[in-house]
Amino acid sequence: MEITFLGHAGFFVETDETILIMDPWLSSSGAFDGGWFQFPKNHHLANVVKERLLKNLHKRAIIYISHEHKDHFDEKFLRTLEDCDFEYVLPKFRRTVLIDKIKSFSNKKIFLCNDDSTIFLNNNESIKIYIEDSEINRDSAILFESKNEKFLNLNDCKIHDRLKHIKDSEIQIDYFAVQFSGATWHPTCYNYSKEEYEKISLKKKMSKFQATKIAIEMINPKVYIPSAGPACFLDPDIIHLNFEKNNIFPRSEEVVEFLKNHLKNKEILIPEIAPGDVLCLTKDEIFILSDNHRVNEKNFQEYIISYAKEYEHFFNEIKKPLKAIEFELMLEDLKSELELKLKSFKSKSGLSRSLYLGFLDKLNCYIKIDFAANKIDYVDEINEENFYLLNAYSYDINRVLKGFLTWEDFALTFRVKLNREPDVYQSLMQGFMILEKEDLNFFCDKILEIENRTERIIIEVAGCKYSIDRYCPHQGADLKHAWSEGDRFLVCPRHRWSFDLLKDGSCEGNSASINAIPLENE
Repeated sequence: MEITFLGHAGFFVETDETILIMDPWLSSSGAFDGGWFQFPKNHHLANVVKERLLKNLHKRAIIYISHEHKDHFDEKFLRTLEDCDFEYVLPKFRRTVLIDKIKSFSNKKIFLCNDDSTIFLNNNESIKIYIEDSEINRDSAILFESKNEKFLNLNDCKIHDRLKHIKDSEIQIDYFAVQFSGATWHPTCYNYSKEEYEKISLKKKMSKFQATKIAIEMINPKVYIPSAGPACFLDPDIIHLNFEKNNIFPRSEEVVEFLKNHLKNKEILIPEIAPGDVLCLTKDEIFILSDNHRVNEKNFQEYIISYAKEYEHFFNEIKKPLKAIEFELMLEDLKSELELKLKSFKSKSGLSRSLYLGFLDKLNCYIKIDFAANKIDYVDEINEENFYLLNAYSYDINRVLKGFLTWEDFALTFRVKLNREPDVYQSLMQGFMILEKEDLNFFCDKILEIENRTERIIIEVAGCKYSIDRYCPHQGADLKHAWSEGDRFLVCPRHRWSFDLLKDGSCEGNSASINAIPLENE
């Protein structure tokens, strides 16, 4: 098995019989309306991938797309491969947006895989897909086996609570890839002081590193491949994110150093991999570096500034201010869209605070979504202490309403500013903001299903036993596979929510709880 790293979460895996391409993000237009770009550049590999497909027509070729996020599902690049011979392997999600999109431009054969199901490619090779479909997250992971070599690629799929099951089933996994950096708008876009922002960022970064370490130790591969992030940010509004000392977007050399210092098994190979590099455990030279100029700490800032200059015209084009009449029409369309979302949101009674949508380029103009009263109004100020505020550029909102972006794409542009008072996370509010109206009722059902689970388990932390809810109140992760920190906190393996066992299992930063009850030792 020879694995060529394509950058970000992309891999080109080749054997004697098969070519398997995973999540190729290679087009030069970035993702999320220019919010993210590949780091380092990998656009030159687009032609390499196509040439290798055309050169190896005797091999069965498969493209696997893990989910519909644009840094994994690169429609522009996939369209360029239509004259090549290959098949798609896709996870079977409840919502068919990914397969529908591919069918809109391709007639290639598509294999839809259920969770934990296997496709046998030939006598020596197989693919198994693992799915997370919890509405607010829709993602998958892949296990490729060829002649007793196995490659498990989680990309950014949050199935850490299932890794023990996977390891027990597969025994030996040779190559393991999993995300090590953050990819959300918190705390990136929130209104925090510099001190608070760095404090939250550092905590989340180290928590992610710890989760990566625990995942690697659970799988115990021969090789860990740092992948699935981070991207870089070339938009003038957010280019500063690249140069911050502490944020949730650490580069690979930082996690490599952390893992080399903290992993118990020092024999695990952890390369500082770059696009075009090749891994093959069965060859004398296990790790082959590409010929491309490599980015390091010394040339990083110069590299990013030069990279960004290539896209100055692009950002000027997409950031054209709306004319007065265009703004008024956008406002009407936005109110109509939000009314449809509110109508589809059957858990609205679970939110006691209002959401305000404002504009970074138009002051004193808000749309207020009052969940408790089930109504939406125009207002020119916020005069309550308990609220959630999302500020965005009117042209970005307009691109959502015109269908160029989904609400989740919009959130991932990072061209927004958020403030919540008090500073407490609510899953329902997050779902309302980033999900499409078609998904909201399914999301509400999923939240209700999690809330209604009553199964409890007994855990032991620092010599004390506790009875707790088995499933995380956030998105239902199995806390049988949680880990403890600081002799009092239980950490969810999926999203790393931390529950204080000495405070009845309450979660810092929100109102969730695992209802921990201390038990007397026998």
